[in-house]
Order: sequence, then C-alpha cells, then structure tokens
Amino acid sequence: MAPLPLCLLVLAVAICGGHAYEAPEARVRVFYPKGFEVSIPDEPGISLFAFHGKVNEEFDGLEAGRWARDIPKAKHGRWIFRDRETKLNLGDTLYFWTYVVYNGLGYRQDDGAHVVNGYDQNT
Repeated sequence: MAPLPLCLLVLAVAICGGHAYEAPEARVRVFYPKGFEVSIPDEPGISLFAFHGKVNEEFDGLEAGRWARDIPKAKHGRWIFRDRETKLNLGDTLYFWTYVVYNGLGYRQDDGAHVVNGYDQNT
C-alpha cells in the first residue's frame, strides 16, 4: 500500500482529529427598571466580541441593527456588551447576532433571540 500524499494526510487529520470552533452562546441579562447586557465567557484565543441587536424586530440578513458594537477586551472573565438606558418590557424580544474573532478568524452566532420574562436585579 502506497503512503498517502502529505496534503491528504493533513486533510484527514483536520477532518477526523479536530473540531471546528463555534462562537460561544451568548448570555442575556435584562435589568429593572432599564438596561441589559449580552456577553460570552472569555477564553484563550478570543481577541474581539461584537454584538448586533434589535428589539421586537427580526433581522433581515446581517444588518447592523439598533445596536452594533465591537467589544475590544474582556472584563472579569467575560466579553460584555452593556446598554444602561434601554427599557425592555416583559414580553419584548431582543433579536441579536454576535461575532467573535478567535485565533485571528471570525465566527458568528446567528439568529439569537431572548424573550424578556423577568429581570435580573444584579447590575
């Protein structure tokens, strides 16, 4: 049996031995009487987190939305987008997508949605 060419061997290892990175699932916290935050945990390799969001209106593709912000560094072990002014009411839906730069490559978490069914008192 002839040895595999090097490029095929590298491809086989990449497919079988590794897994593709996926952007971490975002955590949403809504505060009373106003404000909210969307965050992901920090991990080695992440160099940027971006949040794009709208209230009660779904996205049409990858538009910027009402909020479109790049977060250049983590704080206290999380990458956090925070809005201190917006009042979200019970039943509102926060639609969002996030973008993470991990080891120099970009990854998205699309189609995020969070229905406000309560408030977090810890700001």
